[in-house]
Amino acid sequence: MYILGISDSHESHACLLKDGKLISCIAEERLNRIKGYVGYPKLAIEKVLKITKIRSNDIDHIVVASYNAGIFQLFLKPTCSWTPKDWVDQHNNYWKPKLLKNKRLSPLDDFNFNKKKISNIRNNPYFEFIKKTSGKKFNYNKFSSILQSVRKETVIKHLKVTKDKVSFIKHETCHQYYGYFSQVNFKNKKSIVLTLEGGGDESSATISEFKQNSYQEIYKTNDAMFGRIYRYITLLLGMKPCQHEYKVMGLAPYSSEYHGIRSLKFFNSFHKIKGHKIYRNKKIKDVYETSKINLEGERFDGIAWGLQKSLEDFVLLWVNNIIKKFKCKNIVLSGGVAQNIKLIKFLNEKSNAKHVWAGPISGDGSLAIGACWAKLKTIKPKIKILGLNTIYLGSEFDQSQTENIIKQAQKKFKVVKNISNKKIAKWLSEGLIIARCNGKMEFGQRALGNRSILADPRNHSVLDKINQKIKFRDFWMPFTPTILNEDISKFIINKNKLFSPFMTMAFSTNKFNKNKIIAAVHPADQTTRPQMLRKEENKEYFDLIKEFKKLTGVGALLNTSYNLHGEAIVENPKQAYNTFLRSDLDILVIGKYAIIRKTNKRK
Repeated sequence: MYILGISDSHESHACLLKDGKLISCIAEERLNRIKGYVGYPKLAIEKVLKITKIRSNDIDHIVVASYNAGIFQLFLKPTCSWTPKDWVDQHNNYWKPKLLKNKRLSPLDDFNFNKKKISNIRNNPYFEFIKKTSGKKFNYNKFSSILQSVRKETVIKHLKVTKDKVSFIKHETCHQYYGYFSQVNFKNKKSIVLTLEGGGDESSATISEFKQNSYQEIYKTNDAMFGRIYRYITLLLGMKPCQHEYKVMGLAPYSSEYHGIRSLKFFNSFHKIKGHKIYRNKKIKDVYETSKINLEGERFDGIAWGLQKSLEDFVLLWVNNIIKKFKCKNIVLSGGVAQNIKLIKFLNEKSNAKHVWAGPISGDGSLAIGACWAKLKTIKPKIKILGLNTIYLGSEFDQSQTENIIKQAQKKFKVVKNISNKKIAKWLSEGLIIARCNGKMEFGQRALGNRSILADPRNHSVLDKINQKIKFRDFWMPFTPTILNEDISKFIINKNKLFSPFMTMAFSTNKFNKNKIIAAVHPADQTTRPQMLRKEENKEYFDLIKEFKKLTGVGALLNTSYNLHGEAIVENPKQAYNTFLRSDLDILVIGKYAIIRKTNKRK
């Protein structure tokens, strides 16, 4: 049985499930090069079918994540196309008068305020919605129904399938199923799955009980506001909402209670928890405006510290109350807030849980996978879902494209054929910075060796070069390592023996060996977010690190995604080469070829 999953939310993507096994998944942004893309993932759907050599008439079911897609957001696309100034303008023109001045404004008014930002709206796959609602008075239920109908028709026309094959899965259900079945530490055991996000179809937080063959949603509320708070504090600090929340998290450790206590008290005023239930402070009507007023004069890093501390304390209390009530210590967190790796670290260390798990890309970038698993369990309740056994679910480099790129590169650079891992490891040990493109592309926001920039983790000086000449990242953001699983205990403190193969958890570093991976350690709190690598998960990459270990005694590499700041990770040889040309990388490795800058004297 083949089930195609589609998500048109931000970080839109498509995936394919075969008899419980996930066989392919690709984000639209990798193909259209619009980071954080929101909209119908036409290219991703076609790429997934091409990779798996499946025709649309072979598909048994097509599931679309989320009943409601956010009326007009599929046209305005704020999460991928707006600047911080655009978000501020939306607040001043729409949210502030609506929430604080009680003006009767609707999403249609918001659309009319901002539609001048849209280019080529007629090319939008969902343009039929604009035609069907033009001139009509806004009614949320009617407009939502029309949009869902248009979304379904778009799938039917694109893939030439019958309408009975296409169905929708509730947004929160997708997060719940993805969270549970993406586990690696305690797969198939009874778990309490929590979702926490900016908003879904019906709620911003849920509690569910999961077993392999049963599922029950126990509680839901729209009063949990941390997803929205993090979004608008990101904006308040001058960064892009729905993309740069991780930067606020990365900034937090640089401050302390001294500078953040007033911010902490403010953020604590948003919620109260009674048992397993969350209640918001209804006096706070607008997150952005209220935060702007109350945080005036506060240091930027103190604000980040206060927000992160408030989030950690809030979720810790919630989790412990849930464990006490429902008598289950296996906890899964899903939804956008679950992407906060420092929160997951804090819960694993401080909560009463035996384990706390968050899957890779726990936000909307994995909704289609959860939708597929939910649909399969509806059809075959007792089927075993194989979970997320690998994240290497994307495309491989086309050989003919690679050969064409090599011909171009030979005119400008030195090219070495049949390059060995031993040679690459030697270059890395000499301080060179190398992009590696090999094998199947990773799914999600993390590069796990196959579309990565690699460097010597012992060499702190590589950070300046990567930041200033290659990645152009914010100065306070740390890099991360890939560590051989056999060497994990040398570098990190992992009392719960958690296995984290997808860079979804942070750990404190071992003070005796942290200098050996110092370039991949957060300078403020000495934590790191490792990819724990076993040989069976990526043999070629594992062998490269083994060769590096033979030379240096360190079974780890600094690993960051191969993309320039603000761009999607590279997908094909042309993108890989163009990124090389626009950066100051020393070497680009594509399969068995190495492209070396002529200014580099090492050979």
